[in-house]
Amino acid sequence: MHAEFWLELARGDLATWIQLTPYVYAAFEGIHLVGVAFFFGSIFLLDLRLLGLTPQLLAGPAGRLLLRIAGPAFGLLAVSGVLLFVPSADRYAASPIFLLKLGAMVVGGLNALAFHLVAWRHVGVWSLRPRSPWAVRAAAIGSVVVWVAVIALGRGMGYESRQPPPADVDPFAALD
Repeated sequence: MHAEFWLELARGDLATWIQLTPYVYAAFEGIHLVGVAFFFGSIFLLDLRLLGLTPQLLAGPAGRLLLRIAGPAFGLLAVSGVLLFVPSADRYAASPIFLLKLGAMVVGGLNALAFHLVAWRHVGVWSLRPRSPWAVRAAAIGSVVVWVAVIALGRGMGYESRQPPPADVDPFAALD
């Protein structure tokens, strides 16, 4: 989309409210972090089972439970993520790190979709085995890699526009 659209969004009423109302942005960050914990925690636990690292968990029941947690957690992430995006929409829309994060999220979603359309349909066949089929393990490895990348890229966004201190600034002067 055009830069003007993102700039207007970042200067709009919602963005102004988020930026100027005490604790609103911090509250949305907190909600986002809760979503991160529940979404990535549940997905990671499922991936550990699919990789055969937690064979005591039955893949079918554990997967159904963990996905019931991941779904609403993703909803929290989506809503809070949009609300965190709006005040800096112009900056984020032009950010290579943000665009990589969105791309990684799409890859993660496609990986999950493919897993559910193909391997999850046969969970009753392989769920009692301690070792999952290779396609299931590959999907789990892909999931771990992609979602860790999403988290790392999300954290990287906060540091993207930081400038190093001027060369004449002594970084240790404050310690004297």
